[in-house]
Amino acid sequence: MMWALLLAAATPPAGAPPLVTSAPTLDYGRLVDEAIDGGRIIQADAMLTQWRMQSQAGEVQPIEIATARMALEKRRDEEALTRFAALRQGGLSDCRVDEGQGIALVRLGRSPEALDPLHHAVGACADRWRAWNALAVAYDDVRSWALSAAAYERAFQLTNKPAQILNNYGLSLLKQGQAAKAAIIFDRARELMPDDARIIANGDRAYVMAGQEIRRRPIDTADEWARRLNNAGQVAIRIGDLPLAQAYLSRAVTEGDSFVPDAEAALAAMEPARP
Repeated sequence: MMWALLLAAATPPAGAPPLVTSAPTLDYGRLVDEAIDGGRIIQADAMLTQWRMQSQAGEVQPIEIATARMALEKRRDEEALTRFAALRQGGLSDCRVDEGQGIALVRLGRSPEALDPLHHAVGACADRWRAWNALAVAYDDVRSWALSAAAYERAFQLTNKPAQILNNYGLSLLKQGQAAKAAIIFDRARELMPDDARIIANGDRAYVMAGQEIRRRPIDTADEWARRLNNAGQVAIRIGDLPLAQAYLSRAVTEGDSFVPDAEAALAAMEPARP
């Protein structure tokens, strides 16, 4: 009897209209932001396109923010700067806009101008590691070393990409003439991302500038090792240590499986002119 009553209560009466449930509305702004922050640029681009097609009049500003952020992620820095600047000039107060404008300015070599929007970004949203990282780079460019070190430390505490912060801090130390300390930082970054070509090259540069010999990794092929030797030789040329440069470049020529034209050309240029 009890089961019959429960079933009867759960069954809609004859002639009653069917229940209509609406599909949940997607929060495109949040989803696009999360995809950009997670480095899923293709996904973010696809969702942004779909969002534009379905947008309402009141959604224009969030879409403009997402469009500016996508331009920045695609390295269209001039376009991104124009978009972020227009949003700020329109009176919009948003950490993503301040951060984006600051990053674009740093990339375009306008670090002194980047300090203001980046200060706004970290002041209002202290958990944005990209803003802290960009602020640190801007401080590097104006040679405010203590401030840049503090900003890198803050970015490192917040990020899920510590190797990127370590790489940038290593470059900061190189600018300060602290090559031995930079080499230690690059070693740590390489532990986190052992196959990152940029970190490997920066680490080799630090080793050469610190007067330390670069080391071949077990996974380096002969040609990869030759390229590293060539790069080390080029760094030695730039710092004026020609004997060291010749040693590295000669090894690049002899230890690789393939021809290394840059090494050959540099060695030829270092030969004394014939009478």
